[in-house]
Amino acid sequence: MSVRGGQGSDEVLVSQAVWDYLAAAGQPWLIDFQDKQGLSAGIIRRGERGGCCAVRLRPIEGSRSGGGPGMMEEGPISNETRKAFIDLCRCARKEMSKQDGGPKRKRSLLPCVGVGVLEGDGEGSLLPPQPPQPRRSQRQQQRYKKPAEEEACVVLSNSTSHNESGQRKKDNMEVNDYTSCSICMGDMVERTTLERCGHAFCRLCLDQAFKVKRACPVCRQVYGQLIGNQPATGCMMVERDPDLELPGHEGYGCICIIYSFPPGLQAPEHPNPGVRYPGTDRVAYLPDSPEGNRVLGLLRRAFEQRLIFTIGTSMTTGMHNVITWNDIHHKTSLWGGPHCFGYPDPTYLVRVTEELREKGIAAD
Repeated sequence: MSVRGGQGSDEVLVSQAVWDYLAAAGQPWLIDFQDKQGLSAGIIRRGERGGCCAVRLRPIEGSRSGGGPGMMEEGPISNETRKAFIDLCRCARKEMSKQDGGPKRKRSLLPCVGVGVLEGDGEGSLLPPQPPQPRRSQRQQQRYKKPAEEEACVVLSNSTSHNESGQRKKDNMEVNDYTSCSICMGDMVERTTLERCGHAFCRLCLDQAFKVKRACPVCRQVYGQLIGNQPATGCMMVERDPDLELPGHEGYGCICIIYSFPPGLQAPEHPNPGVRYPGTDRVAYLPDSPEGNRVLGLLRRAFEQRLIFTIGTSMTTGMHNVITWNDIHHKTSLWGGPHCFGYPDPTYLVRVTEELREKGIAAD
């Protein structure tokens, strides 16, 4: 029987350093936790690089304190018990920071939320361990703050450009009075003008284009609500870490977005109906700032409209019939800049907002 990690599961993802501390210097804390909860905590698998490990919480035989009467030998544990273990790990991390004198702002624990599938042999996948957060001098911190200020300027400039959209629409209508259909490149037959952007086409040409995508063929302005072919069985979860700062967004915490999809069969709207696709889990990060939360709201809407992912060929692995990103870029790393899909990236929030707008997802 397989068990998926998640809220209420018996599995928690912990940094390897924290678990080693609990198994050694922090063993009295661990024993006290096990006695109070009536549970035993044991490591079941390690990450490939040794940065994190999965710990399973199981009831001690003959004990009732952990889950009350009728508790099964295996299965989900209560959220209260799971939270108590996470708090124990956080206390261990704080104690380690005091002893080592290292940086305190470091993400040391991420609950195992939809991380892979644990089969009967105990093998499974883990989220890749995060790289160590480098210490930054005061001069470096000032340098990191500059991109955020530049991003604010870009947002202001972008807002100004939207105020000019009405003038552009008027210009488009004037230009289209003297041009041919940009789809068939011939004279317009039954001229049809799109209301929002002002571009005009042959009626039949526009009907055919809208069968593919309900958006203007010239400017990609969306008409109606786009619904993608993202697998319908996935879920989107959000966690917040107030102590984790993203480079370029100092002073704000971090939003961790977790997408989880179980394996399944392709539906009629997919490239190969009936063919099986594997499950996957993806993690992305946003700054917990007003602008970051605005983008988070837009991503929620895009996920509900099944636009974040699709099924096709992976650009990185070349594998076919897998779940892939669908042209809405996410930051899947905390550090490294744009080349590593991480931060700092001063124009990322503006770019992803524009990508969402092109799919009809815009702020109200």
